[in-house]
Amino acid sequence: MSGFNASGRDDALSRRSVGLDSLSSSPVLPMIAALFFILTFLIKALVDDAFTRGDISAGIAYTKYVTAAIACLAALAYALKNGERVFIKEFNALAFIFIIFTAVSTFLQVKTGHFSTGVLLELFKFAIPIILAYTMLNALTPHALYRCMVAVLLVSILGYLLSLSHEGVGVSEILEASFMDSNSASESSTFSGIFLVLTFYFAFFRHKKVWLVLSALFCILTFKRLAIVAVLFAPVVSFIAPRLMKIKVPRGAIVALKVCTVLGAFLWTWMLLPEQQYLFIHLFGDTQSHFSMGRSDVLGYFLSSGFESYGYGSANEVAKAVFAAPFEMDLTKIAFELTPLVTVLFVWLFWDVAGDSLWGVVIIGYFMINMITSDSLTSNFCLTLAYMTCGLVTQTFEHTGKYMLEVSDNAF
Repeated sequence: MSGFNASGRDDALSRRSVGLDSLSSSPVLPMIAALFFILTFLIKALVDDAFTRGDISAGIAYTKYVTAAIACLAALAYALKNGERVFIKEFNALAFIFIIFTAVSTFLQVKTGHFSTGVLLELFKFAIPIILAYTMLNALTPHALYRCMVAVLLVSILGYLLSLSHEGVGVSEILEASFMDSNSASESSTFSGIFLVLTFYFAFFRHKKVWLVLSALFCILTFKRLAIVAVLFAPVVSFIAPRLMKIKVPRGAIVALKVCTVLGAFLWTWMLLPEQQYLFIHLFGDTQSHFSMGRSDVLGYFLSSGFESYGYGSANEVAKAVFAAPFEMDLTKIAFELTPLVTVLFVWLFWDVAGDSLWGVVIIGYFMINMITSDSLTSNFCLTLAYMTCGLVTQTFEHTGKYMLEVSDNAF
């Protein structure tokens, strides 16, 4: 009898193992991942601006991280069973950045004796788009990813229009926009980056022009100056000179871009110092504070206040307490929080996400420029889309158009 029971237990364990293996290889998991991926962006679209206005609690606003985690787990369970395919080198580079950020932050917290949950939260927000992009790229087919991108575009348009409606913004207010003053009633930091990255995605995977046109149009409406310049480039290349997207960038050029980014961050920070006020006005015809939208004031405070970092995100905590606004120059902020050496390391590794395609270089180049003058690292889910787009572009290059063809044959 005991032998029979043991055999029964073995059979039960065997069936359970087979059941788990079947679940991990089932198409149900990619469907769950896709559903919660879209749900994440739907929640973001509907609640982010409301949270900024103080209309909803942080608990509700942060539910998007729960849905993102579910998407990651479902996609990871499927991807581990079916093997890695894409975004491996890029993931390793970004993961190494995260490890460095975490290690230095831990050291600084121990050194200063200042332990902050805000630092842990910032590290989590840095990691989640990396993991989400990696798992989704390795669990979903290019066809399924295309459908997800379309869904993200539609829910983002919905959220953006609802936000404008809540603010009472109409056509007349939009037409009163001033590009020189970077002032428009339709301006939106919440949606600008998402629409921009989707423009780059649909410009490359150009099965339906309507998605490209909608992405570009709504990016322009969000009225971020650098994003407008970038978004005008993508459709022009896609329609007029699509061969440019397939150009491979020499490794030496990538290294040069890395060096230029580091020098650019140093030069911009130097230009915003109080000592360079007259030079700045002479070159730009405007004051540092007005041109940088107050970022020079934040920089000046950190230089004169004796700020002591206690990890990644600590400068943001201090800036929000003093100015009710974050420290928005990402590369300079990393230098304050984690040392200039970590900034150089970050720039060097982050550029590797671009791969060797011109399209990837343009996408990452936009974010690098934005990190010099503003902030991108707080745009967590916008970066998810950017990582995914770069990964798909690299995959297309490596497989000689195979996946671009698959998307075009099956997409909407």
